[in-house]
Amino acid sequence: MGSLRRIVATLALAAASAAQAQAQAPIAPVDFRPFSDGMHWIVREPLTYVIGVSRDSITVPVGFVTDFASIPQALQAIIRANGPYILPAVVHDYLYWTQACTREQADRIMLLGMIENQVGEVHRIAIHDAVRIAGGFAWADNTRERAAGLVRILPADRQRVPVNTSWPDWRARLKAEGVADAPATPVSPAACARADLPIDQALTTR
Repeated sequence: MGSLRRIVATLALAAASAAQAQAQAPIAPVDFRPFSDGMHWIVREPLTYVIGVSRDSITVPVGFVTDFASIPQALQAIIRANGPYILPAVVHDYLYWTQACTREQADRIMLLGMIENQVGEVHRIAIHDAVRIAGGFAWADNTRERAAGLVRILPADRQRVPVNTSWPDWRARLKAEGVADAPATPVSPAACARADLPIDQALTTR
């Protein structure tokens, strides 16, 4: 009987591992356009993260400007230099800007994205722990900037940026001209709530 239970347990574990493996669906890469400062980038195509095997997704719209500011500065050089981190970081940046999910949910969704983009365990845990500790500064900054009417999602007619223009300069010009943020792509409550599930369930349940 003991042997049978062990066999059943082994099969169940194998099935769970197989299900999680099938859930590994990296975020598809998209085009970005840099500002002259080399630290800010315009998203040039919709960037969609579908969480695991679910239908819950988050789409970063065209025109969103990412600077990885939601990631602590000490880790930003690592993220810019290594492909697997970049796309989950952009999704995280967008969630920190829109604040459609809670901060904790946004951090958890980034962790899920890093798992699916095959970021090594040591690095993804370090990044997740860092944003939990220090990400509150970026969250608060985004709250203030939104309240001040600063642009973060460029309207279609403001995405062709003059040569040698930095993001701070372009943003200040848009503010002076009264340009408002382009509409954000809605984030569903279901996508946010998936972050509240254990990791295996978040990735393998529909």
